[in-house]
Amino acid sequence: MKYKKLLSPGKIGSLELKNRAIMAPMSAALGNPDGTVSDPLIAYLTARANGGVGMIITEYCFVTEDGRSSDHQISITDDDKIPGLKKLVDAVHAHGAKICLQLQHGGRRSMVRVMAPSAIMKQTDRVTPYEMTTQDVHDLIHAFIAAAVRAKKAGFDMVEVHCSHGYLLNDFVSPSANRRTDEFGGGITGRAKVPVMIIEGIKKVCGEDYPVSVRLNGDDMVSDGNLGRDSAALAMLMEEAGADLLDVSGGMNGVGYGIAPAAVKTGYNTDPAEEIRRVVSIPVAVAGRINEPEYAESLLRKGDVEFITLGRALFADPEFVNKAAQGKEEEICPCVGCLQRCYGSYGHGGQFRGCMVNPFSMRETVLKIKPAETKKKVVVVGAGIAGMEAAWTAAARGHAVELFEQGTYPGGQFRIAAIPPHKQMLARACVYYSNMCKKYGVHMHYNTKADRELIESCNPDVVVVATGGNPLVPGIPGLRESGYIANREILLGRIAPGNKSLILGGGLQGAETADFMAEHGYEVTVVEMRNGIAVDDHPATQKLLLERLASNHVGLITSATVKTVYPDGVDYEKDGEIIGLRGFDSIILAFGTRPEHTLAEELEGMDAEVVTVGDAAKAGNAVEAIYRGAVLGTTI
Repeated sequence: MKYKKLLSPGKIGSLELKNRAIMAPMSAALGNPDGTVSDPLIAYLTARANGGVGMIITEYCFVTEDGRSSDHQISITDDDKIPGLKKLVDAVHAHGAKICLQLQHGGRRSMVRVMAPSAIMKQTDRVTPYEMTTQDVHDLIHAFIAAAVRAKKAGFDMVEVHCSHGYLLNDFVSPSANRRTDEFGGGITGRAKVPVMIIEGIKKVCGEDYPVSVRLNGDDMVSDGNLGRDSAALAMLMEEAGADLLDVSGGMNGVGYGIAPAAVKTGYNTDPAEEIRRVVSIPVAVAGRINEPEYAESLLRKGDVEFITLGRALFADPEFVNKAAQGKEEEICPCVGCLQRCYGSYGHGGQFRGCMVNPFSMRETVLKIKPAETKKKVVVVGAGIAGMEAAWTAAARGHAVELFEQGTYPGGQFRIAAIPPHKQMLARACVYYSNMCKKYGVHMHYNTKADRELIESCNPDVVVVATGGNPLVPGIPGLRESGYIANREILLGRIAPGNKSLILGGGLQGAETADFMAEHGYEVTVVEMRNGIAVDDHPATQKLLLERLASNHVGLITSATVKTVYPDGVDYEKDGEIIGLRGFDSIILAFGTRPEHTLAEELEGMDAEVVTVGDAAKAGNAVEAIYRGAVLGTTI
């Protein structure tokens, strides 16, 4: 596809960009603890600059010490921070992109001092913030302006005033958080006065030609918050103050709202962005689940926005823009909207965030694909996500890799996981891994069951066993005689008899199977031993999943231990009482996975290094499987 709009030059005030792709401000949690810029942060951002974006907007940068929102956030509170920031600017410029510094104060989301326009707690906690005095507000305005001066001295091409995502300036402009009765409250003009004065002040001291962007919520996504029509009115005031770009995002309460999982529609901020665009003459950019270049191009061709602000799509693949330009869309590592690594558990090194699908993301200095010193013959058994990740990374280093898969298609259990509602992007991830294997010359053999004889005939130096796992079948009395159906069989198309189904296990596998079956008209009940459903999922994804289950009247029984299974139900124990549950037409088993290590045992004593990875080594999640596959592929 020809991306005639996405790849065309754009202009923000006096600043010219080589294309319409802007990297969104997203915390990578790579700053030093003292707020200075680290080498890993520079490496992470320069990888995206090298990947083709026209401009990078840095993650939020706090302007006063009491405005800090996270441990590894960068700072611009004093002149001592300028040299490190300049080093970042120079590195990004050297890779062909412009760079903008986002200026922020945490406000009610500060980790130092919780403060706000009014003493109103966030909707997600019960902490009453300090209510700022009028003098406090004027001091805040001066702090933002002083920070912009430092940014210009450091060489940043533009600054962005963060007026979104529930941080302090968002609280000022939102009626949900501002009940002030001084000059900084009341109607829209009063509520907008703080960012308006900041913009005017920056223009006065930095020059009218120094570009200023405003990150603005299109929709606050809270009760009593700004909607698109309100944000359009705010946008007019920002433009009049001198703003050169309106960077539209959404949500006040963070992950699950402004940072949306896969169950939220793509481009969920585009409607308010288009409403804003109709009332201003300056450029408008929009962010929010714009994860495919084809979609970005379509938004630009409509003419309602001038720039696309790419967020987690660039977490997943720093080369997103270059690959689109080269017509290599199927090599773009996709954001699947899982929130598992970008805004879930850090893991694997403590401070590191990352991307589930691309474990190299945000590890640019510690996890690298380097040419192998000794080229080896590698056999991989299993085309699941762990096997394919190990295969393509090993092949990219120069190893000769053959992969054997007993099924017809790549993906393994990930292919099955793509079947429940709102999980289609997992199928794209499977396609991505397969394409990367093809790109680097992995010889893929499908419909081939590998045994010791076949593997030995390949004369491998290394064998990677990635045979996945099988359904876990615990020794509950009556289970094996009940005629149960494994949940993966249901997802692969087996029709459960009757209309009433009982799912044993309310982890992610069981909950998503319930979601799938309920959408197809089954009357579903789930029994789970733990005190919640899908408790290992990201809270934002879990919230939407539970809402769907509730809307489809799925019965959820938690803190319940199944004691006996029958063809039409179970006896379970809850709070010390045995309760019978009967009248079901099918029993669906979703207790998880146990490793399939038959092949690994068969290969014991073989004259080759044998390594087991993924569920074949230990039943776990996709985050762990993909990461371990990458580590293995880069160390063979």
